[in-house]
Amino acid sequence: MIDFDIAVYGIEVSIMRRVEIFVGAIPIGEQKTWAYPNGNELGHFLIPVYECIVQGSDGEGNRVQESFEVLRFGVQCKDGKTARVVGIAERQTHKIKAWIPSYSVHSASSNENGAWQVYNNFLIHDGPDNSTEIFATIGCIEIMGPLGFNRFNNLLISLAGPKATYRHRQLAEIGSKGEIYITYTKAVRPPLKMV
Repeated sequence: MIDFDIAVYGIEVSIMRRVEIFVGAIPIGEQKTWAYPNGNELGHFLIPVYECIVQGSDGEGNRVQESFEVLRFGVQCKDGKTARVVGIAERQTHKIKAWIPSYSVHSASSNENGAWQVYNNFLIHDGPDNSTEIFATIGCIEIMGPLGFNRFNNLLISLAGPKATYRHRQLAEIGSKGEIYITYTKAVRPPLKMV
């Protein structure tokens, strides 16, 4: 999509470039987790790590594609006794609904705040920086690696082309324009696997 502004009755309308996010279906590794929110006493589990591809065009029209490692499934325990694997396994595409600047990770310590709302409580947010950092998840897409979520958001800003000057305003603008789409590739729900 060409990035340009249209003047309509003296009002400048910004056209945002479309960005596509694809969540893979083939595990590329494993990560420790615990059963959220009441399964800490159950010990640790292993969940798959998947590749996530972000693609779009930069301001000069060049195609850009970058890869991230993500968590896609998680382990849930509501009663303190029974754990189960949860997350989106079916193929589906969603338009990102909003940027949530006040979101902070609930299951671990993180300095990379904020989240993208896919739908309901399914979000895209920060994940573990390395294999020793243990986050719990119940199906959000968690962007892994040191400053991985910041790198992810910087890429979205460069591809979407918001007009706002400050980063927090750029993220809010992107969330309000509805030009970021995420596709979950159909995946086999992993078995519950204790460490």
